[in-house]
Amino acid sequence: MKDRKIIRDAGAFQLLADNTRMKMIYLLRAKEMTVRQIADELELTPQTIYHHIKRLRKADMVEVSREERTEHIVESFYRATAGYFHLVNGSRASECGGIEWLQGILRGLDNLGLDVNLSDKEASSILKLGEELKRHREDPDIVGKIYDMDDIDPSVGHDLGEFAMMMKMNEREFAKYLETQRTLRERLLSGRVDKEKP
Repeated sequence: MKDRKIIRDAGAFQLLADNTRMKMIYLLRAKEMTVRQIADELELTPQTIYHHIKRLRKADMVEVSREERTEHIVESFYRATAGYFHLVNGSRASECGGIEWLQGILRGLDNLGLDVNLSDKEASSILKLGEELKRHREDPDIVGKIYDMDDIDPSVGHDLGEFAMMMKMNEREFAKYLETQRTLRERLLSGRVDKEKP
């Protein structure tokens, strides 16, 4: 199993929006399991789990780790293909998300009634600020350790990582982090179509 895997398939976002599949990935990160073992753990039918396994295998998030013959039955053991999945919508995996990321953010803000109109220069500035915040927030070592914790729910992992990073920052780094957030907020607010301040 890889430590980290980049997934560019937009369908993966929808796949992991399902709570059952998210729990399955969490279980299969920790150890290999059969369909029956997963079903017992999640209190679901093996048929339901098998349906989800097929979809996760197609997205290359789960794989068969080994097969074991018991009498006349061959049972497959499954595992996650990585300890941590980085979902990227678009082709720019190394950036904060690139222009596709920013367009998605702007569409989401518009849907929330927070319409923002940015010039190309402002958009470029926001992308740079986003990349800077990412450097402050993401430590691959911490992320790896969090995803190796069996007693941490995946929904808590992101916030746990952010809390840990804030605690690891010295005062100068933390001040820079806060200043970057403040600047990002100001740039977004300056692009508000209605100029309404929250």
